[in-house]
Amino acid sequence: MLNDCSGKTALITGAGTGIGRACAVALAEAGATVVVTDIDAGTAKDTAALITKNGGKARALGQDVTDEGVWENVIASIGAEEGGLNVLVNNAGIAIGVAVTEMSLADWQRQNAINLDGVFLGTKHAIPLMTQSGGGSIINISSIAGL
Repeated sequence: MLNDCSGKTALITGAGTGIGRACAVALAEAGATVVVTDIDAGTAKDTAALITKNGGKARALGQDVTDEGVWENVIASIGAEEGGLNVLVNNAGIAIGVAVTEMSLADWQRQNAINLDGVFLGTKHAIPLMTQSGGGSIINISSIAGL
């Protein structure tokens, strides 16, 4: 059970499906206004619609977490629309299911750009708005691929 998140704003990346969607729904149920992002803007909209249908506050944005300019736009949008940011859930990630000896360099770089660079960029760009908002929490999701 989450603490009361009323009056808080949360950004969840990779929230179109799976763990990201579950995090977005849980934060909304706890009272947070949720900004749902995903590389697939359609699934992000589906998650936001699910939340609003159940009485929560949510909006969706398409986001490639490897693009620093997009991060800047997402954070600026949250500052303008929601007025602050209290929670960032760095959830977006991929796992390319092949042995390292079989993986191409391009796949390795893509996986690391999403799973590592995306977390760095999110943290880098969220901290200033979180600081202006009085602080907050950054939650980084990992998977078995981290091993």
